[in-house]
Amino acid sequence: MSFADELACPQCGRVHPDAKLITLPDGTSVGSYSEAYRAYTEAKWVFDKLPVTVNTRRKKTPQISRRDYILAVQNKRGQAAANELANNVTKLWKASK
Repeated sequence: MSFADELACPQCGRVHPDAKLITLPDGTSVGSYSEAYRAYTEAKWVFDKLPVTVNTRRKKTPQISRRDYILAVQNKRGQAAANELANNVTKLWKASK
């Protein structure tokens, strides 16, 4: 696989001007338009931004927990996508210890 192939967009097949080669925490190098990078950034967002549990007394800004988000992914994209997201979040959690 060539350098340009790694940076190619999966939708259109072209290399966009802002495409970069990213090294994931597990050491693999992927393009910034790849599905692997999208999955990593989604898991990182869930891990960093969403709480484990939600404070139900907080009325002004409703929150969603990590579990609720993963259940919403399951309803929208299917069980396989939810399992992949949950596994990626678990990997990030274990790496942060």
